[in-house]
Amino acid sequence: MARTRNEKQKSGGWYYHLGLSRKKSLWGVIFLLPWLSGFLIFFLKPLAESIMYSFNTVKVVEGGINKTFVGFGNYVHAFTVDTVFNRLILTMLQKTFPQVLIVIIFSMLAAVLINGKYPGRSVARTIFLIPIIMVTDISKATLVGSDVISQEIASTSGMAEFGSRFILDVLTNTGLPTFVTGFVSAAVSNIFAVLANSGVPTLVFLAGLQTISPSLYEVATIEGATTYETFWKVTLPMLSPMVLVSTVYSIIDGFFRHTTMISGTNYGIISYMYDVAFSQANFGLSAAMTVVYMLISVIVVSIVSFLISRVVFYYD
Repeated sequence: MARTRNEKQKSGGWYYHLGLSRKKSLWGVIFLLPWLSGFLIFFLKPLAESIMYSFNTVKVVEGGINKTFVGFGNYVHAFTVDTVFNRLILTMLQKTFPQVLIVIIFSMLAAVLINGKYPGRSVARTIFLIPIIMVTDISKATLVGSDVISQEIASTSGMAEFGSRFILDVLTNTGLPTFVTGFVSAAVSNIFAVLANSGVPTLVFLAGLQTISPSLYEVATIEGATTYETFWKVTLPMLSPMVLVSTVYSIIDGFFRHTTMISGTNYGIISYMYDVAFSQANFGLSAAMTVVYMLISVIVVSIVSFLISRVVFYYD
């Protein structure tokens, strides 16, 4: 005779006595363990050492490392003496947020388009996603040219700049506000960067679209909602958790990829901190820059996550 559910719970051990919320918390911890293990094993020790080195002058000597405590001297040097680091930080913040907004909008619209039901949908997805997922240097080399002369023409008076000027002239004549024309012009100028950064967010939004229950769209149709209303009332609220995930990812990715032209050299903030440490042998200053970069990243992501999470809709 089959046992009842209560009998199974009594004989099934401690797990069956847990409530639903406790079971969810348990599985959350289980899925978090790989990341937590990697953080404790590979990241925590270098993080602590970087913070410690940032308050010292560090020199590599025979037999080990010689540290001389200087307090906040390295931080003061990074902000008041070093002329490159300040510009990299400010330009990074200034350029990342508009690009993240463009990436999120482009990725969401791209996911909606390739998620539609039409003949040859799989082929269309493949054609659309390949240049996004692959390194866009291939696409850029195909459109611009891979030789030195073509790259020089593209970088100085090239097609992106020409397209940007053309779009800017058109939008200016329409009488739109200056920030709108600048925003669209920046998007056109950085089209290859937008494509490069949109691969993962597009896949995230596409996965989110495929989890939306068709019954929600059926109800919207029965109620007489238009396609425009359905997007704003059904699709966008259901994709709001994916907006949060994609925004955080895009900010981190933008901070990591960001480069700035300074004194004829294309600097990335990561490569610059590496150069300070291993080319200039100033490990303490590089550690201080690393800590500042980390704190700025954490603060920005925390603020953005807090603001977006207030409007996120979670469907159970």
